[in-house]
Amino acid sequence: MASLKNNWLFVPPALLAALGASLIIFRPHSTFTLRAQTIVTQDETGIPGISKWYEARITNRGPWPVVVTRCDAVDDAGGKEITVAYAIERWNQKLSRWDPVVVFNSSSFCKPYPLGIVEAQLKDTWLLPSQSLSTGEEITAARLHKGDVARFVVFTGPAGDYSHSVVTKGFPIDEELARTDVPFRVRH
Repeated sequence: MASLKNNWLFVPPALLAALGASLIIFRPHSTFTLRAQTIVTQDETGIPGISKWYEARITNRGPWPVVVTRCDAVDDAGGKEITVAYAIERWNQKLSRWDPVVVFNSSSFCKPYPLGIVEAQLKDTWLLPSQSLSTGEEITAARLHKGDVARFVVFTGPAGDYSHSVVTKGFPIDEELARTDVPFRVRH
């Protein structure tokens, strides 16, 4: 009975050592355990010919926490939102590569702007196992053309830093602006 009791005393230190080793090997800013997916919802956009909202969501699928840079903001209606920086890329068939369409970098991400964000603060935070963060919704099809293939690049470190990013699978754009003479905003 005493030997069984001694074996159980070994388990907690062994688990702590395994967790510590994994944090050293995979580093807190590692994107190794993060997965990105595109979420598309259909709703009124206010833009003629376009009815879909797009967002990317990253989820920590690993057993350890990962450090992610996020924006804690208050919008013009007083609502709180937490988002991560991103880029949208279009597949260039001729050159067989992804070309940037829009990139939210350190000069444009998490900054107040009229009729949008009134207060914003960048934070490095732990994304625990199974937790997710979103880019926030936008009307991606308004940036592209029907037939294009797009993807999100989600920045987990500094905005615009591709070395700390996770990409979604490509998704087809199946809508197009019905009128180009109407001004619009593609992001909440």
